[in-house]
Amino acid sequence: AVVAAEPPKPRAARDLSGAGRILFVEDEDAVRGVAARLLRARGYEVLEASDGEEALVIAEENAGKIDLLISDVIMPGIDGPTLLKKARGYLGNAPVMFISGYAEAEFSDLLEGETGVTFLPKPIDIKTLAERVKQQLQAA
Repeated sequence: AVVAAEPPKPRAARDLSGAGRILFVEDEDAVRGVAARLLRARGYEVLEASDGEEALVIAEENAGKIDLLISDVIMPGIDGPTLLKKARGYLGNAPVMFISGYAEAEFSDLLEGETGVTFLPKPIDIKTLAERVKQQLQAA
């Protein structure tokens, strides 16, 4: 007798929602806007900054209340690694995710002594961003 194969079961969509306050630093308005909207739709509070100087002010105003820093690496003025060094006192042990079109190895030496730092290459895949944010905040 011929037995028909069962149709594949649809995979359940992963729950990518979460909670937490994210400081998102990106000098490209379109990239920052899309990512911030996506994260807000998933339940996160997103504080946006267009450069390192603005991010430093926001970090100081929200000292101890930021759960995750997501920052571009290369920006005019204060770059991502420098921002992290200057803002670390306000961030406490919050994890950090750098996004960049450059290879991670090109700036990893600037992060000596830092822990809890991950890297997401550009162009940003929105689903991957949501997955990584959830992982980072659950691990923190």
